Amino acid sequence: MFPQDQSHWRIDWFGDIAFPDRSVRRKQPSVFLHLSRLADERFRSDPSVLLHPQCTGPAKLQRRIWVSVGTLALVRIGDIWHKGGLALRPDYELEEFASLQVDPGSTAIVKAGLNLNNEGFLLPISEHPWHIQCTQSYCLMVQLPHDRRLIIPCVELARFYFGSSSGLISRLFLPPLFRDALFSSASLDPYSRRLQIDLADKMSGASAADIGRIAMDPIAARAARIVGNSCLRASTAGLPIYPQARFPFEGKTNLIASGRWLSHGGVPKSTFLVYNLRSCSHPFPFRSLQYTTKGAQPRPKLPNQARSPTEEPRILRSSAPEVKNPALVEKDASSKLAGKTRQVRELARFPDLERKSIWRSMRLMADESATEHVNSGAPTIDSMAVGEPGSGRRVRPVELSVVSAKASGKQEVIPLFLQDTVEDLKQLKGLTVELLTESLEDGWTVPISVLANSDGEVAPELMIDCPEHGLRMRKAAVFAFKRKSEHLCAVVIEANPPHTKIIPTTGQDENEVWLTLRCAAVDFSKAAPSDTLDAPLAELISWVFDEEDPV
Repeated sequence: MFPQDQSHWRIDWFGDIAFPDRSVRRKQPSVFLHLSRLADERFRSDPSVLLHPQCTGPAKLQRRIWVSVGTLALVRIGDIWHKGGLALRPDYELEEFASLQVDPGSTAIVKAGLNLNNEGFLLPISEHPWHIQCTQSYCLMVQLPHDRRLIIPCVELARFYFGSSSGLISRLFLPPLFRDALFSSASLDPYSRRLQIDLADKMSGASAADIGRIAMDPIAARAARIVGNSCLRASTAGLPIYPQARFPFEGKTNLIASGRWLSHGGVPKSTFLVYNLRSCSHPFPFRSLQYTTKGAQPRPKLPNQARSPTEEPRILRSSAPEVKNPALVEKDASSKLAGKTRQVRELARFPDLERKSIWRSMRLMADESATEHVNSGAPTIDSMAVGEPGSGRRVRPVELSVVSAKASGKQEVIPLFLQDTVEDLKQLKGLTVELLTESLEDGWTVPISVLANSDGEVAPELMIDCPEHGLRMRKAAVFAFKRKSEHLCAVVIEANPPHTKIIPTTGQDENEVWLTLRCAAVDFSKAAPSDTLDAPLAELISWVFDEEDPV
């Protein structure tokens, strides 16, 4: 994919979209990346040299490579690659545009080679030669005060707002975009502003918030469709396919971007060209989000119980082995190999989501006491590819999921108040145990905001004074326990000692988690005693199931 030599290569621009070789890649299109070899080795100690045209070889000698659109989750304009891997992501000129107004009157789609009002090119070649081979590509121009402007390449706009997973960004480039390609159902509670969304088959939970915005905001839905529709129009007209894109919202935002200032009409610092967007503060149209995913159940977080000596094992073959770092190749993946997920870690893109709960259910322990895993004996796999599978090659399908560096570092750390409970649950046998509150915040809990009023004010009993962060909402975890048709939940609320409430459930109602949390919150706010006051949770759960299913 990327050059494997000793040189450092910079991504200069996103080019057109095409299916360059249908013999190896038929399931998704590719984007042409324009790369320049860095000629000034001082960039390591002095990144400012990267702003000068002399820092690379001549733009007319750019190397161009095709990468599948799903790979946009990995690449940015301005990134520096070395030996096929990302070596550096410089800031260039990092700017924050506060209270930026985004609406049809302040934005316009323009071509990169536009001579604005015959007063000079928006992107003067003398200052920025690296787009020279893509002057017909589209950018979004945003008006700034004092006759200045912001220029965002449209592919970058689509990448930032819809590139949270290779699955989501890929589907945008395969028109027409129907809602059932992203989600099967979505409902927003008007009082709590909690969004419940069921993602489409194989859609990554990393894109739950982006898809939630598409589901709830017609402006976002239109922005998502523009990408593919513009590609379809160009293809039908026999033109090079340069996608168009718009913001998925209207209103004000604080936008942080990496790029560089350019002059216009002889006036310096008139145009800020965005290389890559870093942060956008515009709020999402929900207060919290609970999502479900379809496809393979994730591997349990906790070890399974040992099998009874009298049980006959059920044979389950493991997936084919693979090398430590499989190469990402530009081919259609195998239709027969199981897919996997690879996380791409970066700083949080949307500050609004840092204040909101986003969660799903996660299996902790499975009732696999009569299951024996054996190696498949298949040859080792050394390559993987994004996109829908559709070949017989030994290339594993992979989903690239973008997660915040803050969240990804906390996924395996069990909150202190929950540690004894989780350790206790390891004693259970013959049950399937699920964590229904696997969140982006810490991987285990959600803030217990279910008793908030219409203004978002939370009942004072559900607040806790934390030495590190001051007054905040208590956290809560919900566990589901299943055996055959029997089902119940336990809510553990942050307290000293933790407050636990056991509640009979059916496991059939998508709102059951929310209702269970609310029931436990009411119980806690009324100072009712914890259900585990006299016995550990695992002992109580075992007793309940033994009573319901006597030997």
